Amino acid sequence: MRMNNISDVAAGLSYGTSLGSGGYWLLQLMDTVSPGQWSAIGVLASVFFGLLTYLTNLYFKIKDYRRKRH
Repeated sequence: MRMNNISDVAAGLSYGTSLGSGGYWLLQLMDTVSPGQWSAIGVLASVFFGLLTYLTNLYFKIKDYRRKRH
């Protein structure tokens, strides 16, 4: 991709700055949270995504059942 005009350069700098500040924020968060808290976050996230997967599967099973019934 070639940057031909000022708006392309400005957009590139904006994305770079945003990425840099997001990375800095993530590093600060990782330093603040202890390893025990990270493991608790991991357990809660896995339970949440497991439940989300179950509900999604249930939705499509019900949808398939209704489609076959009619």
